[in-house]
Formats: sequence, structure tokens, C-alpha cells
Amino acid sequence: MMKQKLEINLLVDSFKDFLIYEKGMSENTVSAYLSDINKVSGKEKYFDIEKFLPSTYLKSSKNKNYSGSTKKRIQSSINQFLKYLIDENYIENIEMNNISIMTEKKLPNVLSPSEIGILIDFYDHDLFISSRNKTIIDFMYSTGCRVSELINVEESDIDIEEAFVRLEGKGSKQRIVPLGSKVLINLENYLPLRNKDRKNKNNKLFISKSYKNLDRTAVFRIIKSTGVKAGINKELYPHILRHSAATHMLEGGCDLRTVQEFLGHSSVSTTQIYTKVTKAFLEEAFIESHPRS
Repeated sequence: MMKQKLEINLLVDSFKDFLIYEKGMSENTVSAYLSDINKVSGKEKYFDIEKFLPSTYLKSSKNKNYSGSTKKRIQSSINQFLKYLIDENYIENIEMNNISIMTEKKLPNVLSPSEIGILIDFYDHDLFISSRNKTIIDFMYSTGCRVSELINVEESDIDIEEAFVRLEGKGSKQRIVPLGSKVLINLENYLPLRNKDRKNKNNKLFISKSYKNLDRTAVFRIIKSTGVKAGINKELYPHILRHSAATHMLEGGCDLRTVQEFLGHSSVSTTQIYTKVTKAFLEEAFIESHPRS
């Protein structure tokens, strides 16, 4: 069921940022996705799930003459859009009963643990920017967080002593994620540099040199440029760190349900998390399966 009326333009803009800055898709691919979605939504101001049902759109008299390949492409665009809305907690998963989600057959692009290490170790803690970039990369990989969660996390969300961070996604969706020993070391080195200047009144954990908030574009550039400078011969974007974290945990023997909880794919709040996966169990699973625990 829909939680509230959502303006379609805002959802499409958010999806566009996700495709560019988190998935690292090309301009042409993004344009194709958005064109298909705009065709489906029409001139409606608010998002309507009924318009995205195959029985509504692809089988309408106006579109019934589309070729099989065109229909497949449009359905793929719709599926990716709806999957994004579900993952970001805009809509409920139960709304997908009549839609066949076309998941990608190939696995998401991931980096090896050694490549992750190269990215993190490219920087040191001698200067603020270098320390921040090092900690951002390690933090994203170690927590499996989304870019939207990274740029919104505040210093007060970090509990160094208990080794946990509270992440908050769309719709105030919260989860507790353990912090491994290695990212804790980087945080402990970064925070004094971040807080060195008393002029800094920004509560966000990761900020610019002028104490302003970082946005998706800034994080995308940090990840991409670091890969180039570090000699990683792969297309890098922020979401690849999240994919890598999940893949490495599964390869390390962590069960799928715990990884799902770790990534925040379930709708949970800080108080509900203990009813699904206890804090102690999550911490134990993290330590046993995450390369940077």
C-alpha cells in the first residue's frame, strides 16, 4: 500500500541521482530509463502504482503494437524504478504482487578485498581531506551504507565505545550497524582533524573543507577519482562498495538474512532491530564474516 501521496517528479529525480552517482550508469542509459518511466507516468502529478502494472501500461491499446524488445526494455525500466522505490522505503514490497521483477542475471560489480584495501590505503591521516576520503571509503565498505545514508549520518550517530553507528534512510528508516576495528581506527584519526577548527558548526560526520554538507556528486567524485589515482582498472562508483560488502560477507559464511538486515533491506527501526536480529548476533556475524571487522 502507498504510505502517502508522492510527487512523481521528485521520485524520478531521486532515481536519476541514484543511477548516476550510486550505480555509475552512463548518461545515455539513464536517459533511456527516465524516458520510459515518464512515458508510463504520463502527466500525473502523483505516483500511481496502477500505472506501472504491465496489465495497465504494456497491454493498453495505445502501446499494444510495441515490439517485443521495446516492451522488454520498458518493463526493465519499470522494474528498476520500482525496485529502487522499495529499497528506499518509498513504497511497500507487497505492492509488487502483480509485477514480475526482472532481476539482473549477472552479479553486481564488486571489488576484491585487496582492491578495497588499495583504495583505503591510498590515503593517510596527515591532512583533513586525505583523512576524510580514507574514512569515507572505509566507512561505506565497512557499514554497507548507501550514499544517502553516508551524507546524512551525524557525529552523534557514532558510538565509538560501543562500536556501532545508527544509520537513517528514507522515511526515517533506521538501523544499527556494527563498526569494525579497522574503521574505528580511521574514525578516531579523522574526528580530531574534523573538529580541529572551532568555526565548524556542522553536525554531519563527513563535511567539505569549508564545513558544508557533502552531496551525492561529491562522494561519487571521491570514489571515482580515488580509483583512477590508485590504479584500480574498474569503473568505480559508491554503490560498488555496498555490493562488495554484501558479497564478501556472504562469501565469508554470513547467512543471507543477516546480510539483508545489515544492508537495511527490511523496514526496521532502532527498537525493532533486536526482535529480528539481536545486536549481539549481528555483531558476532559481522566480526566473523566482514574482512574489516
